[in-house]
Amino acid sequence: MNLQERAIAYIKQSGITQAHFGRLVGVAESTISRWIKGTYPAPETIDAKVKDFLEKEEVRESITETNDIQFVMTGISQNIWHVLEYGRIQRTISVVYGDAGIGKTRTMKEWAKDKTDVVIVTANPAVKSPKGFFKMLARQFKTIAQGSLDDIVIDIMDKLMSSDRTIVIDEAQHLNRDTLELIRSLNDATNTAIILMGNEVIYSKMLSKQQAEFAQLFTRIGMRKHLLTDNFEESDVQEIFNVKEKSTISFLLELCRSKFSLRGAIHVFVNSQNNGDISEKGLKAMSKVMGILI
Repeated sequence: MNLQERAIAYIKQSGITQAHFGRLVGVAESTISRWIKGTYPAPETIDAKVKDFLEKEEVRESITETNDIQFVMTGISQNIWHVLEYGRIQRTISVVYGDAGIGKTRTMKEWAKDKTDVVIVTANPAVKSPKGFFKMLARQFKTIAQGSLDDIVIDIMDKLMSSDRTIVIDEAQHLNRDTLELIRSLNDATNTAIILMGNEVIYSKMLSKQQAEFAQLFTRIGMRKHLLTDNFEESDVQEIFNVKEKSTISFLLELCRSKFSLRGAIHVFVNSQNNGDISEKGLKAMSKVMGILI
């Protein structure tokens, strides 16, 4: 097959449009369309981009990626799932917090994937203030995202008053006090379920010297769950990685319970699998190469 034929085959196999393929490659829709038809005046400028992209995809198909590790309902996941479902049904503010990399986000997305009433937003340092965060939330609800903060918040409240939604806020530790107070007001005014997810910071804010400032929010929390890497069990490792060798399981469990958590263990396992050796020796060698030392 020539390059155009390979591109067409990839588009059909992936179930994407030519426009989407063009974006992946890094060229405009009209350009990729003409290139595929053979009418683009300088095809060599597109050839290199398409060739590079398709070669990357071929390599990706031949290796295991971290996303290939299937979701498993670990004990930690069960706790997260329970809080999410409790908050959704009871329409409360709930908090899931704890160590990074233990599967909070993955579990939440798995829980939400078949639910039409759940809206997920991910906070970050750029949208920690009220206006930035509520502009992002407004886009989720397809309400106005311009004008004053008052207008944006009121419009979101109007939308929520006539619906029964659950708002999940991931990485909530980035939000400042004023933003959290406004989020609390959403729950007060509209009886909307709100779940805050993040690391220790989101909860420690409410228990530190700022406790009085967060009192309104703190007293409205219907359920809170603190999760640690220590909560991983041997059975979790067996199911997640589908391994039976006792020494392999022990090392992966040690990784899961370390500061590198499940996320680090997955990276070590996937790289070891692509290297053809998932024995304890192979895992330890890969861990050393990656700088993941326990």
